[in-house]
Amino acid sequence: MQEEPESIERIKSVFDELSSRFDSFAEMLQGRVYGYVTWEHLKKYLPEDENSLILDAGGGTGKWALPLAKRGYRVILCDISKGMLEQAEKKIIKENLSDRVKIQEENLTNLSFPHEMFDFVLCEDGPISISDSQKVLSELRRVLKKEGKIWASVIGRYPLALTEAEKDPEQAYKLCKRELHYLPYKGIERARVFSPDELQNLFERNGIEVIKLYGNRILMRSLPEQIQAMTDFDERLFSDLAEMELALSEEPSVLGMAEYLQITGEK
Repeated sequence: MQEEPESIERIKSVFDELSSRFDSFAEMLQGRVYGYVTWEHLKKYLPEDENSLILDAGGGTGKWALPLAKRGYRVILCDISKGMLEQAEKKIIKENLSDRVKIQEENLTNLSFPHEMFDFVLCEDGPISISDSQKVLSELRRVLKKEGKIWASVIGRYPLALTEAEKDPEQAYKLCKRELHYLPYKGIERARVFSPDELQNLFERNGIEVIKLYGNRILMRSLPEQIQAMTDFDERLFSDLAEMELALSEEPSVLGMAEYLQITGEK
């Protein structure tokens, strides 16, 4: 396994190919729960001024940009995949949000935006894990205003190590010992995985004061795949699972077992 980030061209290719069906995850029970937990935490850190400018970095098809715009924020949604941006544009037009959301093709490791342009930076659903983590975070910090906040998510180390143990115990051991940092994940050949302290250290080294870490997909990843993938489900089932996942997301003793680690900090 190569210990280096995925190539930019490979990332483009994967997400262009996924773009037409990318939103199907959000319709599944697992996607609904993930989105609920994320939003319940994320909204606590958004700027008080709802006319603030937000960067949705690696924002894909607009899952987060649209609800932010509906709250009044001005949003620039950027992504490296033209296919993902095309899907986002369709939704933006449909929702009559073209005056609040602008889309732009960008490489997160080398953003075209000027220094300290944004009041808030969002980098959700793992872009920091699937590209050069250090370069991406450095750029996100650069374009964030002083005392502005950032929210991001990465792929958790230990859940992938447990999954890997079934196929390759030696590789799983290296993951647990932090001798291996990259694994294939959902079409990406080399995704960077993190433990909670590795993620916190990455942010602190880049001049971001960590406010809070959360875990997401602690409970849901333990359920059978056929339940996770349900699209026709009782709202009571959703509510019960979402509230359990929300409670676990702030439990320090299980944070390392989250498939996604979510972090918020201030420049």
